[in-house]
Amino acid sequence: MPFQPPGNGSFVMTDRRIPDWAMRAWERFTLYGLIALGSVIGGLSRYLVGVAQLALVGPPFPWAILFVNVTGSFIIGFYATLTGPDGRIFAGTRQRQFVMTGICGGYTTFSGFSLDTLQLIHHGHRAAALANVAASPVAWLIAVWVGYAVATRLNRLRTVAATGAEAENLQIPRHATLLRIFVDESDQHDGMPLYEAIVLKAREMQLAGATVFRGPAGYGQSSQMHLANALGVPDTLPLIIEIIDGEDAVSRFLPALDEMMPGGMVTMEKVEVLQYGRPAGR
Repeated sequence: MPFQPPGNGSFVMTDRRIPDWAMRAWERFTLYGLIALGSVIGGLSRYLVGVAQLALVGPPFPWAILFVNVTGSFIIGFYATLTGPDGRIFAGTRQRQFVMTGICGGYTTFSGFSLDTLQLIHHGHRAAALANVAASPVAWLIAVWVGYAVATRLNRLRTVAATGAEAENLQIPRHATLLRIFVDESDQHDGMPLYEAIVLKAREMQLAGATVFRGPAGYGQSSQMHLANALGVPDTLPLIIEIIDGEDAVSRFLPALDEMMPGGMVTMEKVEVLQYGRPAGR
């Protein structure tokens, strides 16, 4: 059922239409398929770079392996930073795994580096082998650092929210709306934990604040108890996600939340906010 912005203190419950096991199986299948597709793209790209080396440069030094490992290191450092929790671009777990595990994993190769070095030694090019061993790891580390540095620089640029307000100037209004979202720790969305997806979506839409709380025990509509077991290992513990902002901002967020929720409960209430100190980063 769709969310309707309720009045003060009211709540909305959603119905589970698809079994949890079916949703998890589909998420895993999709994730594995994306990683496999990324590996094909990365592996084919590495092969084409090797063909280009033979046509343009030729043997004996393995410039192609050096090139793919350096560029792959730059890409993974850049993309991981740009799409991380503090990144400028919102990307789910599936997108990140597609690029970093699939494409970058298929594109780069440590085994190819090892084999090329061995072949250089076997053919008597010991100086080239030594240069390959000495220069390659340093070049990889520099490349991943450069990718990280460039993405960090981009992340620091001023961003504009969907409302047109600059992210640095967002503040919680004194009279705000508190949104509480009740989910299970095992709930998934788009290949990532549901609670993480909700928080990232709230950040993408520039809501003023979000916090996740973990409950050591609880039960819901099904009356099934959720407890940490004797070893302290959680067994699908309940989570509460609190999001706070003005009424209009929370209302804009509800349709996006409705698309993400497989089930659970949401409550809303009016709150008065008292803030102390200067906002972080100002």
